[in-house]
Amino acid sequence: MTLAQWFSFDGRISRKTWWIFYFLIPIGINIAASALDAQLFGARNAPPDKSGMADLNMGVFSIIASLAALWVGLAGQAKRWHDRDRSGWWVLVNFIPLIGWLWAFIVTGFLRGTPGYNRFGPDPLAPELPPVSYGGGYPPQAPGGWQPQGPPPPPSGGWGAPPPPQGGGSVPPIRRG
Repeated sequence: MTLAQWFSFDGRISRKTWWIFYFLIPIGINIAASALDAQLFGARNAPPDKSGMADLNMGVFSIIASLAALWVGLAGQAKRWHDRDRSGWWVLVNFIPLIGWLWAFIVTGFLRGTPGYNRFGPDPLAPELPPVSYGGGYPPQAPGGWQPQGPPPPPSGGWGAPPPPQGGGSVPPIRRG
């Protein structure tokens, strides 16, 4: 996984990728940043300032790491929602009081994504499989991508009026007299 992919909100990721790259690694980076702040700025873990951040015991490196972890966490959650064939805007479920964060944690960390292709890309568990059908009602694409379809070809006789019926119909002809 490249750094650009790590910060991107596009595509799908598996639960394993989310646990490793979007949950455990950001926690480790925050712990390392806190340790670095403690070494450089003393036991208070923060340089003296008037911003109020010293009251939270956050140093410069902890602040930078926390902001990066926030971005990466949102990107990872959006990709997991994509894996479930939902919009990335579902990360806003975190703001539901009391249960939102728990709901998002269960969905992103424990529930399997849509098998096969969906509108956000191939299945991260089986990316080499060709698209058989898209989840969520999306039609499969031709190998060259979507091609616009024109009108059907005209019949061999052209688009003119149908030919007149040849006798022998079931209705007798009208005789005039």
